[in-house]
Amino acid sequence: MSKSVLVITNLYPVPWAPNRASFNRTQFQKLAQYHQLNMVVLVGWLEWWRHRHQAKSSEHVLYCPYFYIPKFARSLVPFFQYLSLVCLLSRIRAFKASAILASWGYPDAVAVSMLNRHLKLPMFVKVHGTDINEHIQYPRRRRLMRKYLGKVQGIFVVSKDLQSQLNAIGIADDKLWVNYNGVDQQLFHPEDSQQANRCIFIGSLIASKGVNELIEAFVQLSQGNPEYHLDVVGEGPLYPQLQQQIIAANMQQQISLHGSIAADKVSQLLAKSSLLILPSYREGVPNVVLEAFACGVPVVATNVGGIPEVVTEQSGILVRKGDAQQLHDAIEKAMHNVWDKQQILAHARNFNWQRNVDFVRQRMELI
Repeated sequence: MSKSVLVITNLYPVPWAPNRASFNRTQFQKLAQYHQLNMVVLVGWLEWWRHRHQAKSSEHVLYCPYFYIPKFARSLVPFFQYLSLVCLLSRIRAFKASAILASWGYPDAVAVSMLNRHLKLPMFVKVHGTDINEHIQYPRRRRLMRKYLGKVQGIFVVSKDLQSQLNAIGIADDKLWVNYNGVDQQLFHPEDSQQANRCIFIGSLIASKGVNELIEAFVQLSQGNPEYHLDVVGEGPLYPQLQQQIIAANMQQQISLHGSIAADKVSQLLAKSSLLILPSYREGVPNVVLEAFACGVPVVATNVGGIPEVVTEQSGILVRKGDAQQLHDAIEKAMHNVWDKQQILAHARNFNWQRNVDFVRQRMELI
C-alpha cells in the first residue's frame, strides 16, 4: 500500500441496507486494491437510531450519525454534518490519510470541505446526479456548493451535464473532471436465457423516478399485448400505491413488484429481460443503464441529465420525462425492434471500472 485515502459519504452499503450504492462499493473496492481506504459513513440520526445496534464502527469504518430536521431547513444539513464530523476528528486524524474523497456533492461534500479546515488535506469530490441537479435549484444551497466545492482540488463528475451545471454556478472548469462509472462485468453479463416480451424497471419507488407513468404506460400497453411482463425492482414510499394500482388494473400476473433484492438477483433478472425502462425526471448517468448494456439489454429512458450521453440509437430510445403516452409508444417500438446484442455489448465496454479507478488515482496523484 502507498498513500491512504479517507472516503466520507452517505452513499455506501450498510448492514441494514446492503444493496445501497453498489456502484460506490465496487469503485472503492477497486481503489482499495492499491491504497488503504478508511470510510466515514454519514447516517441521518433517525436512520441511525433505528439501526444503532447494527451501526458498529470497525478499524477502517466509522459511522457518523448527524442531526437534521426532516423536510425543513435543508440548507443547515451540511453544518449539522460538520458538527458530527468534528466530534470524530481525533479518530479521523488517526487514519493518517493522504487525501480525502467525498462522495455526494450536497450536503456531504460541503460538510467535508468545512471539516478540511482542520485536516488540511488534498480534497476531492465525486458527484452523482441528484446531489447536484436537485439542490442546485435552491439559492442558499447553491451558494454553499459554490463556496465550499470551490475550495477542493478537483471534482469527479459522472456526466458532462453535471460538469456544465457546476461550471454554471461558478466552479472552475479545470476542477471538473468527467469520469463515467464502470460496470461490474463479472456480475452483469449476457445470458442465453433472455426472455422476449419481458421488461424491467430498477430504482427507487418515488415519483421522480417516473414509476407512476411507467405503470400507466404498461397497463395501456398490455391491453393489446397480454404476453408482456414487467418486473419492478426497488423499494420506496410509493410501493403500497403501486401495489394498489396493479390490483385495480387486474395486472398481478403481468407486473411483479420484487422490492429490494440482492445484486446477484438483480443481475439475473436484468439479463433475462428484453428491455430496461427508466423514466426518471432527473439523473446523472444511472448505473442501471450501463449494467443493462453489459447484459446486452437495450433501454427506454428519459432524455435527462447524462442519459443522452450514453444511450445511442443502437442501444436505446429516449423519451420526454413525465409523458406516459410517449413512454408507451417507445416501449412498444423497442419491444418490436430487432436490436443488435453484440453492438450493445461492444458499447458497454466503454464503461470500465479499471479505467475509472486509474483516472481517479492519476487525478488524485496517488500513483
